[in-house]
Amino acid sequence: MNKTEAIALIETISKSIEQEPSQFYIEVNVTGQKISSSGGIGAIISATGGEPGSTTVGQTISMGGPQIEFARKAANQEIQQQIQALLASLKEIVLELSHQSPDKSRIRSILDSLRESWVPPLIVSLVTKAVTSSIGL
Repeated sequence: MNKTEAIALIETISKSIEQEPSQFYIEVNVTGQKISSSGGIGAIISATGGEPGSTTVGQTISMGGPQIEFARKAANQEIQQQIQALLASLKEIVLELSHQSPDKSRIRSILDSLRESWVPPLIVSLVTKAVTSSIGL
């Protein structure tokens, strides 16, 4: 793979992240307690569990939208910041690769920081392979 092909691959990854940031969507399900008030004294509690055959039994708890909306907005903002940092790192690598003599230590440093972050190993592996194949590391 030459530098032009490596740049094209990394730019394709960046474009995919920019156009489809929801690919980093995380869904959390918690088995807990479900309590609903039926207007009188008392509550309805139902046991819930995992998949058929599961030995996990718990209760489901749900909260109203306004109570969790604040946390969701804060999480979304943090995810967006992390995605922007990833995109900036990928752009830095592309910029280095476009130079006549890319700074290998700078690229290595960026790749090391990506390895130690939340970035999916698949992305780090692809970018590392592209860089290694094009300029060696």
